[in-house]
Amino acid sequence: MAEPAWKMLSAKPWEPGGGAVEALEERSAVQRWVEGPGGELELLELPLTPELFLNPELGDKRTQGEWHDLTGGEISVILRSWLKSQPGAARVFHDLKHLLGPGLPAPAPDVSVVHGLLDPTPLDSLDLQKEGVRPSLVLEVVSPLSARVRQTDLEKKVALYESVGIPEYLIVDTSARKRAARRYTLLGYRLDAAGRYRRIVPDAEGRLLSETTGVLFQIAASGDRVLLFEAATGRRLLNLEEQEERADREAEARRAAEAELVRLRAEIDRLRGH
Repeated sequence: MAEPAWKMLSAKPWEPGGGAVEALEERSAVQRWVEGPGGELELLELPLTPELFLNPELGDKRTQGEWHDLTGGEISVILRSWLKSQPGAARVFHDLKHLLGPGLPAPAPDVSVVHGLLDPTPLDSLDLQKEGVRPSLVLEVVSPLSARVRQTDLEKKVALYESVGIPEYLIVDTSARKRAARRYTLLGYRLDAAGRYRRIVPDAEGRLLSETTGVLFQIAASGDRVLLFEAATGRRLLNLEEQEERADREAEARRAAEAELVRLRAEIDRLRGH
């Protein structure tokens, strides 16, 4: 019988160096529905090994905590809203499986931005060769629950995304396992003219520029959130809740202004003796 994939040795930089995978924390897991012999479905919970993290099956659900999910979800929503107002077709995906090419892992990045997808049909996965495009930006939120899974985002995916020519790779990292101590940090890579990743140097405010989207990324003062800014103007880009709150404030201000205008007209009419 062949050895399980997670025990096999590999020389590829994005794959493990070999040896048995050490026990991972119980909260780092993947849930997968499996059909039994009689057609019944069973929900399995598999340890989140680096191999499974790099190459999940379609439908796999990672269980990595609310912080991780909220951060990736919020960034994808903000980018999707922002890019709709910009020229050029761009799609933003959250946890979508990416088929990078034959013999390569097929990860599901937390956030990816893809320009040039002409067919608006929702995708089950993104096949880079079939679609003839690759993400311009990939962003991963690192889970602090496993040192080996963290290494996958911080090292192995750097080599993987560089090898397939993804222009920018941003990482939202935290090494603290205790919730009260968690603070995000940002690091990023950009392809140079030779097709090699170079670290993105933050500006004076600690922000990283994504040239492919025209967006600056910054860790909030609270340390538990990633803020996005329009690079050209410095305007902060809002999430949906903040947009709705702003719209409500603007609507209330309009109503107040209209009421004041009615009052002033009535006062003018009164003074004129009408």
